[in-house]
Amino acid sequence: MLLTIAAWLVATLFGMLTALVGWTGNKVVGKLDDVVKKLGEVSAELHERINGLDRRVTVVETRCGAQHNARRLDQQ
Repeated sequence: MLLTIAAWLVATLFGMLTALVGWTGNKVVGKLDDVVKKLGEVSAELHERINGLDRRVTVVETRCGAQHNARRLDQQ
């Protein structure tokens, strides 16, 4: 009788532990999905900003190169 109660108790506790681990794992996976989504958004925004900076730097380099070449022609 005592062995039956102990086995029932162990089986019940094991079932509860399994349910708890499954529930926790589900929550963790959900949060990780949210993090991945947010990182994708941040990555896209950073790419846009970097491309904008690259365009600005290219414009500045072009203007500086044109002024430098104009000065060189004036000196000749």
